[in-house]
Amino acid sequence: MKIFVALLMPMLLICAPVFAASPQSVEATTAITLPVDSVTIYPDGLMAVKRMGALDVTEGEHKFVVDVPEAADKSTTLLSVSNATMKRVIYEGNPVYTLNISSAGSQDFALSYLMYNAGSWEPRYDLHLSNDSVLVRANAVVTNQGGEELKTVRLKLVAGLTTPEPYMAKASNQIQQRYADAVMEAAPAAEPAPAPSGTGELETLYIFELEGRKDLVMDKEIGFPLFEEKAPLKRIYTWDASSREEGPVVEEIRANNTMTGPWPSGKTLLYKDDDYVSTIQMPFTPAGTNASIVIGPSADLKVTRKLKDYNITERIGNVSASNNHTVKVTTETWTYHLKVESNLDRAANLEVTDTRPKEARIISISPDPAETTATSLKWKLLLRPREKTAIDYAYQVITTESLQSTY
Repeated sequence: MKIFVALLMPMLLICAPVFAASPQSVEATTAITLPVDSVTIYPDGLMAVKRMGALDVTEGEHKFVVDVPEAADKSTTLLSVSNATMKRVIYEGNPVYTLNISSAGSQDFALSYLMYNAGSWEPRYDLHLSNDSVLVRANAVVTNQGGEELKTVRLKLVAGLTTPEPYMAKASNQIQQRYADAVMEAAPAAEPAPAPSGTGELETLYIFELEGRKDLVMDKEIGFPLFEEKAPLKRIYTWDASSREEGPVVEEIRANNTMTGPWPSGKTLLYKDDDYVSTIQMPFTPAGTNASIVIGPSADLKVTRKLKDYNITERIGNVSASNNHTVKVTTETWTYHLKVESNLDRAANLEVTDTRPKEARIISISPDPAETTATSLKWKLLLRPREKTAIDYAYQVITTESLQSTY
């Protein structure tokens, strides 16, 4: 992409007598305005802008004043010119660069800078459930608040950070370095990427580059396709028996992200058999991991938790035969029966959790739990179609009370 030479020619003509009188002297300052080639929008409103163009320049030392938007952070500007070395830059208003051009002819110019609170984007999903997979369709909703209309630009969207402050200063240096490294690799009119892609650049950041070039009008939300993936899923039912003794169970899906980039967190419309079910929040899901998405309460499984038996015994005795210190030992025994019944004509996975006192001792349990902590039990059950099953367990709590009289 070329800059508008017609804008530059009058200034060059004004400087022509100086060129003829002293070819090796510093030429007059040339003002240039480069068209926007690409923008990268970060989660916290940061916009990294890259402008590119070309200009015929004679050999020798030149001064260029580069048009930079007022809202740009001037301290982050980075200018790269082919066949040129930087001598100095003066930051007053628009930056003024003094360059030494080693070879006459058309030179490629690339300018990058940062703008804060200049843009925003968010993913919006619709999920379409089937028996063993889910179609994940994401759109990127982008807002341009950078102070100018953007025409036919390459658009990059960053996901992966939840807090802006730790990376602002770090991102500034890394973005500029990346642009500096890429300046000579990309032609001014480079072809867009063939498809959206995610990378792990800039530590925890992931960058999606949208296909083709985009127009971004000012202060309007604009939606673009981001990605579409058919992801394998596992249906899970969960039951917190201690807090929901009569149910219901909660249905979840755990969809596996098989992409190379993450699924950013965003608002999600959930559909089942093409019918709208609910609006949920897609959790941030790195590549290769599962997104646990709660569908909601379900009647697919019927569950109940009952206290089957409670028994308490007390006995009085001495701590030891050598003294008369009397104590009361109380033993309490709780026995629970958890009943599960499937209403499904297919197999189902159920995860059951229950609580117990920290001081309790398990005296019987069937089936064995998959996980045990000091205060909780967890079972993972694979239910056959229409299967009825149960969990039974009992625990004891023993307390000791001193009966020794004090005077």
